Amino acid sequence: MAICKNCGVDLGEGNEKCPLCEPADSKPGRIVTAADLFRLSRIENTRHLYEITLLLLVSGVIITLAIDAVLGRGMSWSLTTTTCLGYLIVFISAIYLLRKRPYLVISLATAATLVFLFLLDRLTGHPGWFRSIASPLTVAAAMLTAAVLFLNSLSRYRGLNLLATILIAMALFVLITEFLTDRLLTSAYRPQWSVITAASLVIIAMFFIFIHYRMKRGRSLGRLFHI
Repeated sequence: MAICKNCGVDLGEGNEKCPLCEPADSKPGRIVTAADLFRLSRIENTRHLYEITLLLLVSGVIITLAIDAVLGRGMSWSLTTTTCLGYLIVFISAIYLLRKRPYLVISLATAATLVFLFLLDRLTGHPGWFRSIASPLTVAAAMLTAAVLFLNSLSRYRGLNLLATILIAMALFVLITEFLTDRLLTSAYRPQWSVITAASLVIIAMFFIFIHYRMKRGRSLGRLFHI
């Protein structure tokens, strides 16, 4: 009868290793660290959070339709609420399922946003704003987001330059916003607040870019600012 020298357990016939001290599924050379356990836990938590969020949104759609059908004897206000909840389901699912493909996420999110705004344009009873301002702003936001991701992928050193790129994209977006709103309200473009906002954002972006490349070259900013 073979007995384990470490724990004293009877190994039984045909066993050379103790199943308690040396599990059969253990892989030699692989060390399970706390970081590995944390990484697995984070992935599982993300999946569980997505499933719970999706369950709550789908439940909201069912409850909304049921209340409107019972109390309102039809479908009126529930269409708007269901449209909003459906948009959130598609948007969150695109981010979670396609998180490793950012450009595909942007494309799907843009398409979902356009459909969502088009449906709201029809449901609100005031058609026209989707074509004149909602769809151009959505496309502009998608293109600027894709441009930020593309420029960030070209940079070897990512830091304050990414923040600067985002600020420049925001400056362009506010210019486009005032242009579209002026054309919608007065049929003439008179730049006012957007120019001041865009100029401020660009100045801050240039400052961030200067600090980024100054630190990238290993130069200290203490001498420059007399710190």
